[in-house]
Amino acid sequence: MTAISATKDPSDLQDILGHVDKVFYSSAVKTKPSELTGTFDFMLPVLDESVTFNLGEADVSRIKLIDQTNWTSYAKKGDPDISFQVPSFSQAIADILDNKIGDAAANTNLGLTLQGYSTTPKKVVGSLLYVSEDGLTCVYLPNVEIYASAVIGDSDKPGYFNCTITPLPDDDGADYYIGRKTT
Repeated sequence: MTAISATKDPSDLQDILGHVDKVFYSSAVKTKPSELTGTFDFMLPVLDESVTFNLGEADVSRIKLIDQTNWTSYAKKGDPDISFQVPSFSQAIADILDNKIGDAAANTNLGLTLQGYSTTPKKVVGSLLYVSEDGLTCVYLPNVEIYASAVIGDSDKPGYFNCTITPLPDDDGADYYIGRKTT
């Protein structure tokens, strides 16, 4: 057998996005990666094991000849499956993710201030930065649409907003950027 070699070994390719442990949100959209300052509106509190990040499986069609030989193929972009759960009903989070109705009403008998919200889904636009637990790799989504719905009770979880994310292209046509720590 002829000797087989490679110019890169697996150890040269170890830039991985392991367990995501930080998700940052900014209301700014389409900020160029070179212009990111590192300041975002929120580091979202995200439930452990609630992060799903699949940019969409390719929908591949194969064209065959009558003898069943593959002649050619083409692919369409699949639908993304990106989501996470935010277990906070703080005023700041609720005002971003939910449709606020009217002004807050103080109830002195109960010692509460009550704010109304609608169950109609609200489209939130912004950008997201997912950072791996080692801080060496990240994924930046410069232009996203987020739809959230409140889940008040779910077995052993606290109440949370279930967030579904759709990445959209920025002005350069990129839906996402992969960041690798250099310094």
